[in-house]
Amino acid sequence: MPLQDIVPIIRKIMSKRNLTSEEAKNAMKIALQDKDGYYYLSFLTAMVTKGETSDELFGFYQAMNETATKIKTEIDSKNLIDLSGTGGAKLKIINVSTAASFVVAGSGVKVAKQAYFGVTSPTGSADVFSEFGIDVKQINPKQVIDGLKKVGIIPSYYQYFSPKLENRARLAHKLFVEQGLRFRTPFHLIAFAFNPVEEIKRRVYGIFDEKFLQILAELFQKAGYERGMTFYGLDGICEISNLGPTKIIEFSKRNLEDYTIQPEDLGIKKASFEDIKAVSREQNIVDFLKILYNKEKGPKKDIVLANAAAAFYVLEKVKSLKDGVELAKKILEEDKASKKLEELTDFMGDMNKLNSWKKNLIK
Repeated sequence: MPLQDIVPIIRKIMSKRNLTSEEAKNAMKIALQDKDGYYYLSFLTAMVTKGETSDELFGFYQAMNETATKIKTEIDSKNLIDLSGTGGAKLKIINVSTAASFVVAGSGVKVAKQAYFGVTSPTGSADVFSEFGIDVKQINPKQVIDGLKKVGIIPSYYQYFSPKLENRARLAHKLFVEQGLRFRTPFHLIAFAFNPVEEIKRRVYGIFDEKFLQILAELFQKAGYERGMTFYGLDGICEISNLGPTKIIEFSKRNLEDYTIQPEDLGIKKASFEDIKAVSREQNIVDFLKILYNKEKGPKKDIVLANAAAAFYVLEKVKSLKDGVELAKKILEEDKASKKLEELTDFMGDMNKLNSWKKNLIK
């Protein structure tokens, strides 16, 4: 479709009228073709200004689903998960989902971790992996399959290995990473909601705003997911929070249940933002390693335990989130999470880089 076809759609959005799922899907497909980014940015800005509906986000999801390269692994969906979220939260904290992914992988669960560079925070998951010689931009579908089967955890981002999305990946990196254009777009909501690994049917998904919790839970239902959670830490983080209450929507194929939990419900202590805030890129890497090597004993470890627990609960490895925290503790104490980091780095990264970080920063 010609790029000009998106102009009347942008005008419709600017007049505060909502799109159908089909209109949203087609508009996104057109925007993805824009090599210069003018129509692309105009479309996204108009959507953010109006506000996204459930139908529109599902249309965007369908556009990703129809243009991305899919990956078939033949792994049991009950032993496979992705711990990711929207990013873009008000408070900038340590890399929780990245560390939690290694804890979950340490249990034997396969983790297809979507990873991207920091846009609104010092480090995204891709930045963490890059410190150990792992470049998510270079990971291809075969490596995803091999990594899941041989190591049990693999980072990737489907837009880098999907030919039809290559232009969008290039534009996003240029605008949001290189040029530091730091505002959230509909892609913050749905880019990681889609995962190219076909067998993934269970998700935990942190969101930067409470108002999108049900919308995204319904999106996962429409997309055929079997079980999962969307959540928002009410203090302003897109994680299961140890700062205060966390609003959760738990979903299955047909049902939604919303509830709020406190840190004490999980058996962890309430913390302050200062305890878990992101200070710098270097400090985030240090904190990540201290957690995985079980050198961290305080709030930073606790929030990782809580988010690993959510994955264990969704996968039905435990009966409650509190039980999930205990399982996560055991994995860290038995050095199973750090072992997964070393196995992954040996598989596709640079052990010298990891050892350098360990030598200088693990106390």
